[in-house]
Amino acid sequence: MKRAFVLVLIGVAVGSRCFGQWAVLDAANLSQSAANYAAMVQQVAKQGEQISNQVRQIQQFEDQLKRMGNMADIKAVVGFPELKLDLSLPTKIKTWANGLAGVNGSNLFGDSRGGIYRAVANEFPDFDGAAVARDAAGYKPAQEITSTVDNFKDVQNDVYARREELRKAIAKTSDALQAAETDAEEKKLQAVLSAQYSQLAAMDSEVTLSAADIQVKAAESTAMTSAQNEADAEARRKLAQQEATKIGTTFKPIYEHILLYVKEQPFRP
Repeated sequence: MKRAFVLVLIGVAVGSRCFGQWAVLDAANLSQSAANYAAMVQQVAKQGEQISNQVRQIQQFEDQLKRMGNMADIKAVVGFPELKLDLSLPTKIKTWANGLAGVNGSNLFGDSRGGIYRAVANEFPDFDGAAVARDAAGYKPAQEITSTVDNFKDVQNDVYARREELRKAIAKTSDALQAAETDAEEKKLQAVLSAQYSQLAAMDSEVTLSAADIQVKAAESTAMTSAQNEADAEARRKLAQQEATKIGTTFKPIYEHILLYVKEQPFRP
């Protein structure tokens, strides 16, 4: 009996102590926990907003990449095949050495420049009617200039033909540029159009260079012809002086022999 009573008292005491612990609440800790939870929720919300912004930026980048397309693919751009073909064509301008290769003077004979000038025949008759061949070497300077003029005509015709084809390509590229739908297409077309105009200017410079070559050759021919004329004149003067010296030495008169035929007579007033 006593033992049972003691157990009841122990149970009541333990129960009272436990009940007292359940009833005690820590308000400060609960408030701090709530504040921490609210800050965490706010931080998570910000992170979610940042993630959403990053997703939108990625989508924008994808859209820009789609608009830009493949920047390396330029071979199919309007006007590029014509530009590439023109860049591969060789120039018609002859170098200085190539221009001199066929200059021997004889090719000038019979050349009337399309009937504009009177042609020089390769021979001429003498007083007896016999044919005398002309010295072709003396006609080299003139033939060099005429061959340079012929090269200029070839360059001019070639440039005009290429210029017309490139002009058509520029028109096509300009129309395609106006109808471009993407940034990449627009940039590619602008690059091709700029290259086409640069090539057009380069072609025009070929005509200018070829024309300048004619002026240089003409100036060179004038200078060398003047030098040759001066050399011939100097040679003629020297030879004339030598011949005059020879004649004076060979036919020198002896004036003292004339006194043998002179008789003295006294003077009478």
